[in-house]
Amino acid sequence: MPALRCLLIDDEPLAHAVLRAHLARLPDLVAWAGSCYDGPEALQHLLREPADVLFLDVDMPGLSGLELLRALPPTGPPPAVVLTTAHATHALDAYELGVADYLLKPIRFERFAKTVGRLRAGAPVPPPLVAAAPPVPAALTAADPAACLFLKTDLGTERVRLAELLFVEGYGNFVKCHLASGRVLLTAETLKHLESQLPPPEFLRVHKSYLVRVSAVERLSGNVLRVAGRELPLGNTYRQDVLRRLAM
Repeated sequence: MPALRCLLIDDEPLAHAVLRAHLARLPDLVAWAGSCYDGPEALQHLLREPADVLFLDVDMPGLSGLELLRALPPTGPPPAVVLTTAHATHALDAYELGVADYLLKPIRFERFAKTVGRLRAGAPVPPPLVAAAPPVPAALTAADPAACLFLKTDLGTERVRLAELLFVEGYGNFVKCHLASGRVLLTAETLKHLESQLPPPEFLRVHKSYLVRVSAVERLSGNVLRVAGRELPLGNTYRQDVLRRLAM
């Protein structure tokens, strides 16, 4: 069986570099068939040159990976699609659209190789467990040293432990994630989306522009919260909820 021709579709150059390095380690099984950096470019490429497998990023500007998946041209046998993303929230959508697999960034070679093995064998990939798994108590999840969040920054995708995240600040079309180490990560997420990724008993919206980790709050004085030495505003809309959660 010839090597599977793999087209890489992602807006991040680092993601292309990682996947090409993984492909190079399995030359008898998979081959690089091209790199595209947005949805329209990928559609044009597929019209010219079909591929066996698409490694497709979900979170791309303009045409998202899921939108591209729905717009794939119906010419010839459809390629197998492996979605890649930093967020597990798209897993159910991906399964409903019939993708071959779903890889969370940063993509480890061992997980990549497992996907390639399934593709070569034609084995079905089991549905995502995120809907069927029993819910883990959110407070325990936040306290778990291994609990983490993957954030897309200008340096690529970074793994952030929840225990290190002090507060999140809205910043136009971006958010700033303030860490206990003093680092500030700027990521192209909305505050609302990030709020949905964080366990609510441990992280709390205190203002239209701020989310805080409850255990990092040092003091509340009037409408000002002190968090790790920083003074943050407390919005009137959130005041009663904050008082209940802080038991003040």
